[in-house]
Amino acid sequence: MSELLEARSISKAYQIKSGLLGTAVTSVLHDISFKLGSGQILAVVGESGSGKSTLARQVVMLEQPDSGEMFLEGIPYASCSDLHQRIRMIFQNPIASLNPRKRVYQLLEEPLINYKNLSRSERDDIIYQTLEQVGLDRDQSQLYPHMFSGGQRQRVAISRALVLQPRVIVADEAVSALDVSVQAQILNLMMDLRDELGTSWFFITHDISVVNVIADRVMVLYAGRVMETGSVKQVLETPAHPYTQKLLRSVPVAGNTRALINGDLSTAGDVITSASSCVYWNKCPLADSRCVESVPPMINLDNRLVACFKAG
Repeated sequence: MSELLEARSISKAYQIKSGLLGTAVTSVLHDISFKLGSGQILAVVGESGSGKSTLARQVVMLEQPDSGEMFLEGIPYASCSDLHQRIRMIFQNPIASLNPRKRVYQLLEEPLINYKNLSRSERDDIIYQTLEQVGLDRDQSQLYPHMFSGGQRQRVAISRALVLQPRVIVADEAVSALDVSVQAQILNLMMDLRDELGTSWFFITHDISVVNVIADRVMVLYAGRVMETGSVKQVLETPAHPYTQKLLRSVPVAGNTRALINGDLSTAGDVITSASSCVYWNKCPLADSRCVESVPPMINLDNRLVACFKAG
């Protein structure tokens, strides 16, 4: 599987208000690196405040990272003139991301007008073909977003991302607002599109139950740092990092249908750390003085990467 997308040491911080007149800097991403192969689905999991959505914005270049670099097919983002055609995004709430005043046809036509020099008939062909790929009829292209069900709206959002035939689609909590039965349909659609079109997916979720269904690889974030990354089988069956182990212990047993990562585990505000310590030390049952005094490096453990002195 060839390497398609790569992040090297991505970091991001924001200035926030502090007091009446002051400001403070909050670091959200710390030295994030990952690789996404062609035709691969990489799931990014973590609780609220872990930096998942911030990372998604860096991947699609809605924001510039403070440091680090992104590459698409080995080419730095800064040198990719067609980056926004080749990497597209699907948001969590389609009713908020789809213009309610435009018909579906207009929603799909807009990126074609902006990025492609096509005739009206050529645009028609692409739009109707794309709608068919996501399970919608051409007649539905004349409807407005509010006239669809939640699952259908998400299909519209997926079709809008697909219409430019991107290499990578970033899905930010794209199924979390859907009923479980509809969620399964959308997940199956994403996997079908991966198989049919060779599209790679950067799939962000806080629902562990979907990771084993859809992903090839998984990356676990905590407080803006990568804790563990590897194949789904490795990470979910034999987690090496204490935080990953805690996440998997939080998965509900039979009788509950969803496995959600939430603030019951810990939140970003609970993190007591510095630039020279492990972000998880104050929650970790294995922590010692070394964890407080230095940041654990990413070590290779049986073809998976783990940021822990105790792993192995």
